This record gives sequence, C-alpha cells and structure tokens, in this order.
Amino acid sequence: MVSCGPTPTLTAPPTETCTPEPISTITPTPGLFGDEVSFEPGTPYAGLAINSGGDVDTEIVTPPRSNRDAFRSGNGQALPSPDHNTVQDYYIQFRVDDDFLYAGSPTTRIVFIIEYLDEGTDTFHIQYDALEGGQYGNGQFKDTAVIHKTGTGQMKTVEIPVCDANFANRDQDSDFRIADAGDGAETIFRVAVRITSYDAEPIEINVDSCGADPFDNLPDSDAIQDCLSQVCSGDTVLFTSGVENPDYQGYMIDKTLFLSYPGLKSDLTFTSTDENNHALLQATADLKGFVVHLWSRSITQNPGLIDNITIEHLSIDGNRAERVCMGDPLPGQERAIGEGENDNWGSWLPECDPENAGDAWCNPGVLYLNGGIDTSDPQQDFAANPDTWSTGIIVQDVFLSNAECGTAFFFSGADFLIDSITVDTAGEHVHVPSCTMTDPDDPVSGWSDGITFLGPSHELTNNLILNPSDIGIVSFGGRDITISGNTIKAEEGNYGMFAGIAMHPNTLGLITGLEVTDNQVINEADHTCGGIHMGINLGVHTWTNGCIGHPTPATYGIAEDCSLSSPAPMGALCSTDTYCRTWGHIPAGGTVTMTGNYVEGAQVAYVISGLDVLGELVIDNNQFADLHLVDWEADTGCVWEPGISDSWGVIPFVAHNPAIPGWVDQRIICAR
Repeated sequence: MVSCGPTPTLTAPPTETCTPEPISTITPTPGLFGDEVSFEPGTPYAGLAINSGGDVDTEIVTPPRSNRDAFRSGNGQALPSPDHNTVQDYYIQFRVDDDFLYAGSPTTRIVFIIEYLDEGTDTFHIQYDALEGGQYGNGQFKDTAVIHKTGTGQMKTVEIPVCDANFANRDQDSDFRIADAGDGAETIFRVAVRITSYDAEPIEINVDSCGADPFDNLPDSDAIQDCLSQVCSGDTVLFTSGVENPDYQGYMIDKTLFLSYPGLKSDLTFTSTDENNHALLQATADLKGFVVHLWSRSITQNPGLIDNITIEHLSIDGNRAERVCMGDPLPGQERAIGEGENDNWGSWLPECDPENAGDAWCNPGVLYLNGGIDTSDPQQDFAANPDTWSTGIIVQDVFLSNAECGTAFFFSGADFLIDSITVDTAGEHVHVPSCTMTDPDDPVSGWSDGITFLGPSHELTNNLILNPSDIGIVSFGGRDITISGNTIKAEEGNYGMFAGIAMHPNTLGLITGLEVTDNQVINEADHTCGGIHMGINLGVHTWTNGCIGHPTPATYGIAEDCSLSSPAPMGALCSTDTYCRTWGHIPAGGTVTMTGNYVEGAQVAYVISGLDVLGELVIDNNQFADLHLVDWEADTGCVWEPGISDSWGVIPFVAHNPAIPGWVDQRIICAR
C-alpha cells in the first residue's frame, strides 16, 4: 500500500496515486452523528476534523466586531505550523469521520455549509473527494462552484450542495478542503457537512417543499433556487400546477433561476404536477435578465457536460408590460443599450459587466438554454466530442410569453427537440413614428426573436410563434437541422417582424442537411404600422451583408472581403483575426431542402442570399398568397439597391448568391 504524498498545488497533480485507509471499519449508519458533522474553533469534536501541515496550515483570528474565533487561510503566506514547515499555505483541509460517511456510504448527497467573513471581493471554492471526475479524472480534488465575496464585512453563510460525495480520505488523507485561490485569505467561522438525502435512486422534489408558494404574490426565486441546488442528476423538479385556478398567482421570479446549479448536472426533468394544467413562472417587475437560465457562467465551467434536460408542461411569462429593455444612453452613446441602469438588463450573480453593455446573456428575455457548443469545429462532430457539446435537451408543451427584448427562447448545443411550444409576443417592432407602440416603454430597437438557436441536429416541430418583433425562428448555423410544421404569425394590430424563419449561419457555417418544410408564415397585422418583411430567408447576407469581425473557425467566407461583390468562398473558411463576409456552406454531396411552405401577407415571400452551394438546393412547392407592402421602408436600418429603386416592392421569390432560374435576382440588405 502506497502512502499519500504531498498535498497537490492548484495546478500540479499528485506525484503518486495513494490508497487511503479508513480510520474506522464501522459501516456508516444514519444517526451516529445525526445528519450533520461540523467544525468550529474552540468547540468539542463533532465528526469533522481540521488538518495542518504542508500547504494547509491556518491561523486563529478574532475578526473586528465579532465575538467569535475563526480560522484564516494563508493566501500564499507560510503560516506557523506544529511541524515548522515553510510551505506556502492556500487551503483549509478537513476530514469527515468515517463513521459518518465513507466511500459514498450511506449516501453521496451532502451539502457543505460555510460561515465566512465577507471581507474583500476575492473568491473561494471547495475541492472534495468525489465519485468521479475532477481535475485528475478519478474524483480526487473535484472543484465545486466558485463563491464570490462582496466586501460587506459581514458574516455570511453559503451552502454548496454536491451529489457525488465519496469521502474515502483520498484528498491527501482528507475528504475536502477550502481553496482560497491565492486571491485573498478566507476567514471561516464554522464548517459543516450535512446529509441532504439518504435516497440512492433519483427523487422528485416539489419546489413548494423549499418554501415556494404559487398561491401568494411574494417572491419565490430564493426558495426555488434552494431546491434546484439540492437536485442531483436524474432527479425531477416539480412545480405546482394551477393556471386554470382563479386563486393561483404563479411563482414570482425576482431572480433568474439557474437550472444546473451550482455544478454540472444532467438527466433532469422540470415539469408541473399536472401536465394538463401548467404551472406558471411569472417574472416580477424588478427581475434582471432572463427568467430561466440553464447554468451560471460566473460559477460553472464546461457546460458541454450538461446533457439530457427535459422541460415540459410549464408556462413562463417575461412580464413585457413592466420590464424595460434599455435605459437611458450612456455618455457618448447615440442610442440606448441594456446596461443595468433604469432597465432590466443584468443578473443577481456576477454574470453581467456594465462595461460589456448589451451582452445578450443578460437581456430581459424568457428562457435561455445555452448548452455547450464547439465553434472551433467546422464539421460540428458532436458525437466524437461529447464533452464539448450539450445534447439531448427536450422542450415540449411549454408556453413562453411576453419577452421584453433579445429573444423569448435561446438554445445552443446539439440534437435538441423543441416540440409543440408556444411563444406569444416578443419585443417591439413598430418603426413608423406616427404608429402606436405595442409596448410603450420600449425604444424602436427593442426587438426580440421568438426562438434563437445554434448548433447541429436540432429538430423544431409543431411550434406556434405569435408576434415576434425580429425573427420568428432564427438559426445562426448548424448542420442536419429540421424546421418543420411550425406556424409564425403576426396578429391583428401593430405587430410585425423582419422574417418568419431565417437561417443566418454566421457562427457555424456548414448547413448541409437543413430541412425547412411544411411551415406557415402568416401576416394579419396592419400594413402601415407593422407586417412581415420576409417570410423565409436562407442565407445571412440579408443581415449586414453577412460581414462580421473575428468570426469563429467554423464560418465560411473569404478573409478581409466584406464587399457586396465578394465571390462565394467555394468551401474556404474565414480567417478568425479579421473581417469576413460569411456564407452558408453546402458541400459537394450535401443538400438543403425548402419544400411545402406557405407564406401569406408578407412583402417578400422567400429570400435566398449568401449560400455557398457546391451540393444541391432542393426547392419545391413553396406557396404564397396576398403579398403586399408593409412597414419595411420605415426600418431605417434597411437600405435599397443603389441605382435600381427606392424600394424592394412586393416579390414572391428572391435569390442572390446564388441566382436561381425563375427567381428575381435582387440584393436585400439590412443593418442596425
């Protein structure tokens, strides 16, 4: 048996693999220490011991305005130690009594409870002995989410749940440690480990059990997030149904809900207690950002490990009537942009930097399922690289309403199913100054898509998108996508949109296998104050001519050429360090299919502009009716073809790059 070597540093792996020996051979049993063990300076042993030596020495301090002793980490300083070592100290290390929990028995579901001094704005996290994963792949020294201190000078308590505690003494003869990351010392009053469940199998948890109540009008986010923190991969989260009950208020969401929180989780289901009577998540007037996010970018890394999430039988309302897209313009800005002052852009976590104003992550939208993608892979081979792509996410029978701006629903990853969802009203479309705004607090630029997505092998079927203000369903690229049987409609009133369905592959350029079939795009809106500009648009050149700066390695185009006359790239990839006019690429042997669609009441029914076709376009039986002028010319970001006319007029079929026999060869460009 090999003895355990020195404690690993933050970057260096252990030099040896050690086989730990348990302190006790007694099988842990519930109740021996109760459901919690803890350590606090000056108190009797309670099942949790602190270590010293190497880089885990600490010092006892009594913080000002406190009558409690605490232990403080070294933050890179070599603290005095019983063994007189001079190793720089970064950790506070603990061993859980093996009679409480050993080698995942009697449970793997625990929560770390840390009482700490919120001094400074640095970070800390826990590294623990897990069943698997972690920085060395065998579960040793696995990282939890990062805790950001906020400099209040107060004592705070944080709870960090984990689902895969092993605690077999493998982390330098210990079970876990607090890492101060070398960016500031940590002052800790008390540490506890509490068992959250003895169930070995996946469980159902109703958010009401954590204190949420859909029958009052009080905020529910903290209670719901507490439940979401406790769930483990495989669990089901239930929301109490009631939209058909007159006493039902819905869950009041005043802080964005993060579904995979605080760590990476998969195989989760979020649903209502009655699939025929949805539960409602209702954004409050002060909610910053989206109502629901998949994960937190300030806490979690590598979202490609989040897979197989199902969201069904829920209604989520973004409260467009009370939330605001953009505050007043910042100094030096010509127009307003979301930046967190006098608007609902932002987050309750440190996700959103006002210096990066307009960041789409922070928009006051509705549902944001931004799974992992690999934009460095032009072939989008998610099957061969599962750790970088989120897969298997299903959203069905979900009602999303009243998106303020940005998008009602964004998703990214691979192989998602989006079926039978409804999006009802997103953003503000009205361009004509004399026309009544449908959302009076919005500026003209407060647009919103219905569904925005990215990545390969997605299937969008049987969805209803009502009154999006920008594009009903838009993709920024991906191969083998199916968009079929969907209805996009602008209803009576001053509603309208740029396009019903669009493939704009300016991020993932390979679009072979795309099928756009049997969809309906219908305009019933006012012709002067709204309307649908384009029915279905394939190719990104209608948007800023397809020109972007610093494109991804998976985009196609000719480097440094954003001119209107740049030729098709013939399969060439853009350079990532300059500007590039991007194209949708269909390789030899590949196909893109657009068949059986119907467009009614738009100004231009079908537009193809910016496809690099080495394979085949399959276009057949696309119908139109009652085409007419709409408010397009009031959209000042759109420009007309120089020297031809001051308007595009009404056109059923437009194709430019490539030209198609029988279609009008007309360049159509918008830029905002």
